[in-house]
Amino acid sequence: MEVYIVKKFLSLFLTFILVISVVFAIPVPAFSETSTQIQEDQQLYDNLADIGSIMKYIKDNYVEDVTYEQLKEAALKGIFSSLDEYSTYFTKEEFKDFTKNTYGTFSGTGMVLAEKDGKIVVISVLEGSPAEKAGIKSGYILKAVNDKSIEGMNINDVVNMIIEEEGTKVKVTFDVGGATREFELTRQIIRVNPVSYKIIQGVGYIRIQEFNENTTSSITKALLYMDKNNVNRIILDLRDNPGGLLTEVVTVANFFVPKGVVVTVEKKDGEDEVYYSYLNNPKYRLAVLINGNTASAAEILAGAIQDTKVGILVGEKSFGKGTVQSVVPLPDGSGFKLTIARYKLPSGRYIDKQGLKPDIYVASTQYTPSIKFNGTLKVGSKGNDVKILQKHLNILKFNAGPEDGIFGPKTANAVKKLQKKAGLTPTGVFDKNTYDAMVKMLEELNNKDNQLDKAIKVLNS
Repeated sequence: MEVYIVKKFLSLFLTFILVISVVFAIPVPAFSETSTQIQEDQQLYDNLADIGSIMKYIKDNYVEDVTYEQLKEAALKGIFSSLDEYSTYFTKEEFKDFTKNTYGTFSGTGMVLAEKDGKIVVISVLEGSPAEKAGIKSGYILKAVNDKSIEGMNINDVVNMIIEEEGTKVKVTFDVGGATREFELTRQIIRVNPVSYKIIQGVGYIRIQEFNENTTSSITKALLYMDKNNVNRIILDLRDNPGGLLTEVVTVANFFVPKGVVVTVEKKDGEDEVYYSYLNNPKYRLAVLINGNTASAAEILAGAIQDTKVGILVGEKSFGKGTVQSVVPLPDGSGFKLTIARYKLPSGRYIDKQGLKPDIYVASTQYTPSIKFNGTLKVGSKGNDVKILQKHLNILKFNAGPEDGIFGPKTANAVKKLQKKAGLTPTGVFDKNTYDAMVKMLEELNNKDNQLDKAIKVLNS
């Protein structure tokens, strides 16, 4: 992580620029300026003059009271929001919260959240956490915290609402497949153990939840266990892994990726940083599990393994987060996060917005039932309950047709198929007994892991 020192530029040639001088921080160049640079600087000063004039006009004429500090924060947030989804300006309080250490030990619920398409989504839950014990799953869309809607809120503000003192309770509300589900969780001390491992059907299984400062030491223990048991076929489960520390993923890659480039951090100034593996003889046959929540550092490891052909990727296309952010503190306690580079894999391809395509595509069967029984449904019924029913029938491959919320003959026929399979009288009417049978089938489906099964089959062939 790079940190730059930012100094204030004090304009002396326009009175209203004095306002700007306490608002904007501008780097002072340490080199002689060319003609082009002088022109660009002049354009910058002119733009600042315009902004200063507007801010002063707002301050003097806006019907409500407003401070220059408020205007500065709004202006900076606007600037960063125009760049990319990962570049952000933080106020003093936001920056303090952002820089809290979330690697190792903290008090919370164990949910890993991310912002997707304007929604706050659970991308994974930590093992042994309150969230896992309550049954919260990847893909749940967060709607409210303690009955307060989080719509339009910054993800850092949402996280701060959830992470508080150990022993206190928090109520979280989710949208799960169109149905609302609520959980009351008791916060506890979360000790992040990023790696778990076991042997399945003679194949080593290692799950890496994230790349934090404990990952390398934990992987070392896992591989020592595999070596002790003479296991050289390894499944690396990187599903729902949001990434983490670049240094950790490079170190982990040195256990698996053959000698050569692991990743290149490509910068605008051309001064790229290249990270290498020094492994002469890879000894493991690998299959790597990925899905739509495999991101950033996790994509670096998976991509390097795929590019160097020491393993195959199984599952679904990865997230596609391949950029590097620099966190810059400012003198007043605020700060910002700016995208300054992008990752390039050994083959020269980029991760960002592209993601990784698996060598063997296997759709996930992991699904948590989200349907509630709100009354009998039959031909002629309409509404959201019917739409949710149709969705679940289609998940179970009973072919209910379009999920349009209209209970027609095709939906009735799908219900009959479900009832026959469950040993019920095939009436085509969705009643309480049919609901119970559906939930049981969905739970059985959720207990199957087609992606893992496929990886085991491939490595054992």
